[in-house]
Amino acid sequence: MKASFVIVNYNRKDEILLTISKTKALPDFNTADYEIIVVDNASTDGSANAIKNQHPDILLVENEINLGAPAWNIGFEKAKGDYFIILDDDSQVDFGLDKALTYLDQHQDVGVLALNITGGAFETGHWKNLSQYAGFIGCGAIIRKALFDKIGGYASWIFLYTNEYEYGIRCMEAGYKIRYFADCHVTHRTSNINRTSKRLITYSVRNEMAIIYKYFNKKHRTLFLTRVYLNNLRCVFNYGIRSLPWYCTALIEFLKLKKELKHTPVKLEVENFYSKDFWSTRRFLGIF
Repeated sequence: MKASFVIVNYNRKDEILLTISKTKALPDFNTADYEIIVVDNASTDGSANAIKNQHPDILLVENEINLGAPAWNIGFEKAKGDYFIILDDDSQVDFGLDKALTYLDQHQDVGVLALNITGGAFETGHWKNLSQYAGFIGCGAIIRKALFDKIGGYASWIFLYTNEYEYGIRCMEAGYKIRYFADCHVTHRTSNINRTSKRLITYSVRNEMAIIYKYFNKKHRTLFLTRVYLNNLRCVFNYGIRSLPWYCTALIEFLKLKKELKHTPVKLEVENFYSKDFWSTRRFLGIF
């Protein structure tokens, strides 16, 4: 099988039904080359029953609890395709998928292909076509099955946010590249359900610091931890003074989490690439 669409849903019944319909409507979609796998994260809005009633032909996995981003791993494990096309319950491939998969066929060193995402807070249209990046945006990307077989899926300790950059570090450490493919377009409809700025900040800052703590050399990580926190703290100007407690909570949660993390430093070249590519690990105000 050529590729598996792997989608995680949580209490967005209307959105997931639309995503499935849009996916089936793609010009090249056929059941010989593609499959759709939906992992439902213990939704309480009737999502699972609606999917079974309207799309009985797809593979539906019903989780008893909400696993967050690691729920994708369940879909990856069941997927039969050579590639995993990752979508959110509220994102859809518009066009260019055939070109993206052909590119991956021709470039075996690419483990993840980041796609051209429009809509929401994390658009990629400003990324440079075919350039290498340290991570990707999880509502529109393609993972090579061979990479998953080698390094596994998303980290179990990251419930939400920045899991794609943790995966990116392990991808590069395994000798694969992450490239951006501008000719495959994804629309992120960005439902407001289950999304809050507070949760975004708390998880993102915690996870960004945890990634540094786990993978960076001990000689360098204090510097980069400081950069990550201070660069994120500057976003108070965007969210307002009400957001200050969120950053405090994020720091407290990181201090708790780091006790559970085993230090597994990556190669210096991987650390250097990540630190130059990811926004919060760059120099704080150009000073240090």
